[in-house]
Amino acid sequence: MRRLGLIVLAVAVLIGLAAVWGLINLQKARAGANNATVVVAARSINLGQSLTPDMLRLQAWPANAIPEGAFTSIADVAGAQPRVALRTIEANEPILATRVSGQGGRATLSATIAPGHRAVAIRVNDVVGVGGFVLPGDYVDVLLTRDESQGYRNDAMRTDLLIANVRVLAVDQSANESENDPQVARAVTIEVTPEDGQKVALGSEIGTMSLALRRADEIGEGATTTPQDTIRIEDLRAEAASARAQPIVARTAAPAPRPRTSTPRPSGVTVEVVRGFTANHTSVASE
Repeated sequence: MRRLGLIVLAVAVLIGLAAVWGLINLQKARAGANNATVVVAARSINLGQSLTPDMLRLQAWPANAIPEGAFTSIADVAGAQPRVALRTIEANEPILATRVSGQGGRATLSATIAPGHRAVAIRVNDVVGVGGFVLPGDYVDVLLTRDESQGYRNDAMRTDLLIANVRVLAVDQSANESENDPQVARAVTIEVTPEDGQKVALGSEIGTMSLALRRADEIGEGATTTPQDTIRIEDLRAEAASARAQPIVARTAAPAPRPRTSTPRPSGVTVEVVRGFTANHTSVASE
């Protein structure tokens, strides 16, 4: 009986292990049916590099969450006519059609421009270019300062918000968005609509262009923060007058009260001594 019990226990354990193994295989089969493979970067890829097979690998990806423009075969990316990276691609990042050129292509600035947009360059210096902190991939506002006095007055200066929330494509000849070090440039290329490109061309002829760097959370189409359209000298004067009109409240510590001291009166008798025309008073203490 004891041996029979051990045999039954062993059989039960084997059946349990077989059930667990079957369940695991079933889950793997279901997961495999819902997964696909996409091409991702095996290491960091810089702007302008030709994609080779050693830079890429296949990665399992949920079939219902494949990014738009992703590739499913390494040969489609690094075949006989390899594609070129148009932007910096980090390790394990999916290779998307928007980030690489066509087959046998090359890294050109025109390939990074959004549909319906144009690239326009603005001449800058260390002041206009925000001290060199404007880098490719940042978003800026374009300001135009001009003089409307035509020589008759000296208070007709104004600054207009020419274009708001535009992307910087390149700084000088560099379009690498992985650059982090500030650099003083001579030209900044921005991405604008054809109409805004005309505004930039005209504004550069009639006034001084400036760039205002935006915060990282105030960029793109969803940004709602927009500065005032026009600032004139009258606005600055009004601000200065308003500041002067504000009462200045100064709190000063109250001086500590002086201790009141009373001069003790001499006790005793005052004696007047007259010598000729001079009278002297002398106090004599009483006993």
